[in-house]
Amino acid sequence: MSPTEKVKEAITQGNSNPADIAQATGLGQGAVAVILAYLERSEELVRESLTSCPSGGCGNCAQAGGCSGAVAERRGPVLLQLRKRP
Repeated sequence: MSPTEKVKEAITQGNSNPADIAQATGLGQGAVAVILAYLERSEELVRESLTSCPSGGCGNCAQAGGCSGAVAERRGPVLLQLRKRP
């Protein structure tokens, strides 16, 4: 099985962060990061944020701007969704 196929298999088994994927595949985290970037560029992998902000903005939020939604580059849980290559 190729490294890319190992990463895809790890994702289908529920691993969703590079450290878990690396552990499941036996690959290094750097290799996993490169493969995830490739899968995103080829549109085989979509990352979807699992966080949401209240409709009233940060003023209505208990986190009050301290969360990942207040910054341009969001952080937090994401869903990794594999797709068939277009």
